[in-house]
Amino acid sequence: MNHHGHGHDGDDDHQPLVSIEFDAFFEHYHQRYLDYARAQLTLSEPEQIQDLVEDVFAHLGLRWDKVLAEPNPTGCAWGLLRVVVEHERRQRGEVLMLVEKALFMNAANQATRPVIAAMEDGLGIYHAISRLPERQYDALLYSRFLEYDTADIAAVMGISPSTVRVLIHQAHSKLRKQTLLAVSESDEE
Repeated sequence: MNHHGHGHDGDDDHQPLVSIEFDAFFEHYHQRYLDYARAQLTLSEPEQIQDLVEDVFAHLGLRWDKVLAEPNPTGCAWGLLRVVVEHERRQRGEVLMLVEKALFMNAANQATRPVIAAMEDGLGIYHAISRLPERQYDALLYSRFLEYDTADIAAVMGISPSTVRVLIHQAHSKLRKQTLLAVSESDEE
């Protein structure tokens, strides 16, 4: 598949290098981008998700020189994927996949309790996860549900491994704090 953009000012010697760089980027990130899109878009057909990710790469390929000129090209590419997937998710009226999984897992873990009580707890987790900042949410999705390691998450998101660890720690802290607040508020009722 040819994923390259054109439009150089006549510098044909530069084009093969740009094409090689983009092809390497495509090979390295294509599956990771697909994993993210599949985890976010539950109502879409697999072919639609594939097409969506291909469109992101086509857009990147057409503007590859501009992407490379960015201070963080990988982060720039990640940002485009995230915007496109979020737009598609909202257009389809889908809830966050991570949130759905959290609800199910919470209810399953609480199987000895009545289902309604377990789902109420799950709704607290739903609200807490849905309020996480984007980067915390993405790091949590990749680490806990897609089971990527820190280095892979950092590579995909265009950030350092230490930043990934901080984002995951912050997400866990926020979730703990928000769910504890919800429990204390329900105890006061």
